Amino acid sequence: MVQRQAQDTHSELGWRVLARWNELLPKFVKVMPKDYQRMLEAVQRAEAAGLSGDEAVLVALPENKNNAARVSGN
Repeated sequence: MVQRQAQDTHSELGWRVLARWNELLPKFVKVMPKDYQRMLEAVQRAEAAGLSGDEAVLVALPENKNNAARVSGN
């Protein structure tokens, strides 16, 4: 993505990042919506309980929907 952005925009900063990629890569962070992260965690718990695929998602959806953190707006 960085390479495509540097090519498409002729970004000097993009090319500098690419030139130092191995050094800078550990500084990148993954940004994820809290609802999505809670959903992934709920699916993992359902899978650990023996459910798989759609079954795990069907259990995780109401769990995430009713999560107190979500209801409070966090």
